[in-house]
Amino acid sequence: MIDGSSSPFLESPGTPVFREKLARLEYEVSTLKTEKRLLQQNKDSSIGRYEELLAKKNDELARLQSNFDYVYNQRNELKSKLENQKDVAGRNTSDLTKDTKRLREENDALRKKLDKYERQYTSVSGKLEHVRADLNRELSANDQYRERIGDLEQENKQMADLNKDLLERMKSLSAQIENNRAASQVEELQLKLSALQNTNNSLQSKVDSLLQAKTSVELLKQKNASMAARIQVLEAFEEKAASLELDNVKLQAKFDEYFGAIASSVEKQDTDEENTVVSFISNFKQLQNRNLVLFDKLNETQSKVTELEQLNNALTSQIEQELQPQLEQLKAANSAAETEIAELKKIKILNGKEIEFLRNSLKDMDTVASRKSVAETNPDSLQEQEAQRKATNQYLTNLEKLVDDYKNQIDELTKKENTKQITMPSKRPRLAENSADLQTVRDLRNENLELSATIKGLKDEIESLRKRLALKERNPSSKGNILELRLNPFAKDQYVKQETLDLLRKENEALITQYVKNGNVDYVPKSVFARQENDKDILQAKIDQLSKKLNRLKNVYTEKSKEILAIISRFFGYVIEFIPSPINSNDFCSKIKLVSKYMIQKDKEQSPPYLILDVQSKSLKANGNYEFKTMCEELVSQWVNDKHQIPCFLSALNLKIFEDYKPRDE
Repeated sequence: MIDGSSSPFLESPGTPVFREKLARLEYEVSTLKTEKRLLQQNKDSSIGRYEELLAKKNDELARLQSNFDYVYNQRNELKSKLENQKDVAGRNTSDLTKDTKRLREENDALRKKLDKYERQYTSVSGKLEHVRADLNRELSANDQYRERIGDLEQENKQMADLNKDLLERMKSLSAQIENNRAASQVEELQLKLSALQNTNNSLQSKVDSLLQAKTSVELLKQKNASMAARIQVLEAFEEKAASLELDNVKLQAKFDEYFGAIASSVEKQDTDEENTVVSFISNFKQLQNRNLVLFDKLNETQSKVTELEQLNNALTSQIEQELQPQLEQLKAANSAAETEIAELKKIKILNGKEIEFLRNSLKDMDTVASRKSVAETNPDSLQEQEAQRKATNQYLTNLEKLVDDYKNQIDELTKKENTKQITMPSKRPRLAENSADLQTVRDLRNENLELSATIKGLKDEIESLRKRLALKERNPSSKGNILELRLNPFAKDQYVKQETLDLLRKENEALITQYVKNGNVDYVPKSVFARQENDKDILQAKIDQLSKKLNRLKNVYTEKSKEILAIISRFFGYVIEFIPSPINSNDFCSKIKLVSKYMIQKDKEQSPPYLILDVQSKSLKANGNYEFKTMCEELVSQWVNDKHQIPCFLSALNLKIFEDYKPRDE
């Protein structure tokens, strides 16, 4: 189809055309022969596969026949075993009844023990609740006493500061009183003395209250110790009761399951005797197995009970360790209270000394007043006395204001102390609940199991190491051998490099000896040719490796191209085959063979007609029967000659083949 006017399907009687047609027919005959040979090979291979499959089936039939004989013999043996089991079941029935009686007696005894422990548990739990309430109440009162002691400490410090200020001011006032001879100042000092006496009395009352608080703290310590001991005992009883309750529930479930199976087996005895015996034997075996399993579980529970007892002891020691810091804190608070009481006693002594000092100052004031009456007769000192009197009056007014402020502060503190209300909290957060205790018990139990498993594994490892050490001691002459791959790529590469290096070293030595030492330039050393041969071998190995890689890539390319061609055939309707060029073997795409998928479905026995697309000459040829060629001529004149659309021609050809041949097949 090079020109648009001439048709490639009209044959001329010329000699060159005839030769070309003859060559094409010979090529087609050769292709048909190769296809026939391939079909014959496929046929021979399929015949061989079917013969092998038939031989395998015959072998399987022989094995099945032998298996059938074996099954028949096994059936006879099982019948004899069944008869023996019937005899054994009759003998075991009496033993089974004895076991049931014994288990019932054990169950009754365990029920009695459970009732007893339940009563003990209820009584102990009630006592525990009362003890917890008392302990919470005592602890809350103890906290309130601590807070009150702290408040009293602050008040005591404030009063000590006030007392120090008053002492300083009284000293300065006494110095001024010696200079001042006013009688009114004596009355003011007496008022201040009375105020200080009242303050001393209030401090004495506070000291008494602190002593009472100390005695109450001692009592609370004793109660706390007794309550802690009772709580430990009650927790131990509570855990024992819980474990016994769980054991009772498990035994009850086992008892019900055991006797339920026996009752079901007895009820079924009214049916067929053989079935009853067989079911009874199976049930009896199951019960025996369950009994063994339950016995193992009982041993495990006993070991767990011992572990829980040990855990309980550990928890009691832990509780003692946790309560010990609290007792230390209480002791520290008590010692602090004692030191505060001692300080208050010292303050009381100081206040007494101050009172004595003020009394002595009053006596001195009397002497000053007598001197004043004598000095009033002297007119020169009147002005100085007037100035001293004014300064003394100003100082006394300031001192009165300070005393009033101190009184107001003392009144406010007393009001705060009186308005405090005692609150009784219901529970202390430091007491652990039962759920938290149980959770800690479970966690510790799981941790104990994990540690025991780890210890067991370590023991096994130690045992294996000991065995290996014993073997080493028995065979001291045996030495370990290090294995290495014979065809290791790294070792092979290192070997090649070492060989090349040795040859280069020999070549270098030979060249040095010949050209430098001997001075002979006419001949080349033999080591040069050896090194060149080695280089040639290395290059040949690389070429072989690259050729293998190229062949592998070609195989991958062919597989992928087959997948792509299968996808094209599936979605575009043509089976594409690339025909290599006879001139250039590397040119795989010089010609393309197109076969319609629907034509293949029609002509399954004969080779279907196809199209040859020559890429270099840009021509299209049809090969096949006359009907196919005429169809191609019509579509070529419509799509290629007029519109120059080869894709449309291929689509129209495929659609025409589908319309002409598909309905006939249906």
